[in-house]
Amino acid sequence: MGKLKYDKDLLDYVEDKHPVRYHILRVLKFLAYTLALVLLYYVIFTLFFSSDEEKRMISESRLIEERYDELSSQTQLLENVVTELSQKDENIYRELFNTDFPELTFSDSASLDYTSDTVYSAAVISHTHQKIDRLMQEFDACDELISQIKADLEGIDKDSLARIPCVMPVADFPLDNVGASVGRKMHPFYKQVVFHGGLDLVTPVGVEVRATADGRVKSVERAQKLQGTRIVIDHGNGYETVYAHLSDLLVRSGRKVSRGDVIGRTGNSGTSFAPHLHYEVLLNGVQQDPLNYFNGELDTEHFGELLIYAVNTGQSLD
Repeated sequence: MGKLKYDKDLLDYVEDKHPVRYHILRVLKFLAYTLALVLLYYVIFTLFFSSDEEKRMISESRLIEERYDELSSQTQLLENVVTELSQKDENIYRELFNTDFPELTFSDSASLDYTSDTVYSAAVISHTHQKIDRLMQEFDACDELISQIKADLEGIDKDSLARIPCVMPVADFPLDNVGASVGRKMHPFYKQVVFHGGLDLVTPVGVEVRATADGRVKSVERAQKLQGTRIVIDHGNGYETVYAHLSDLLVRSGRKVSRGDVIGRTGNSGTSFAPHLHYEVLLNGVQQDPLNYFNGELDTEHFGELLIYAVNTGQSLD
């Protein structure tokens, strides 16, 4: 029997009956309290208790962060070492060639975008490992190269450096007048592609030609064909330089010359298409590209400009 209540009309106790809505509300209230209690328990468990899997993930995350910091520190250290070696290399280059070191740019195609949210820690660590390996290889290569350069320089005095042909044979030469350099070029008379063994410097007849390094005149020749009137200087260290198609000779065979001495004048002698100086550099009898020896006089900007003009010239003048 349910709860009783006093009925004033009947002057008696009768059973207190609730409508259906009352019972429904009580059930909903009970469910609401139960759900709130479950959520409270879940929040408390989540905040203060961790599962084994969560503990493992947290531990791995901390380990990865510590490892990444360590690798970053090593990378920074190696980059500083490579920068220091590069500076030493530039100083040696500047002392040897009396000019600034050429500015070179390298691009790393394997670089990762660290600002992207899609880069996982494992990928970052893997890339850092690869970068460290590359830096270590570069470090070893630079260290070996610098050691070799130092060893070579220890046995070289100023007189030896003065015998290296590292200036242009024509003073104040306009760079846009440079002609074909060493390589396969179109011959002006035969109209066929043949090997060209020197560098053409287009000048008027009568321009002074200077020795590009200390040495002794090996030979002077006057001819109507091939290289025409020319001078060969032996620099005593395996280097020889050739100055061809001259109009006038100002030195004799056997004479000792210094870098910058005027030895002749440009012309159009021999098999020459137009007035110019044909200049050659030989090392142990092997023809070299004279362009590679002008960085002792030209700065980086003008040296690059000279290379562009020479590379884009496809026809020689002799």
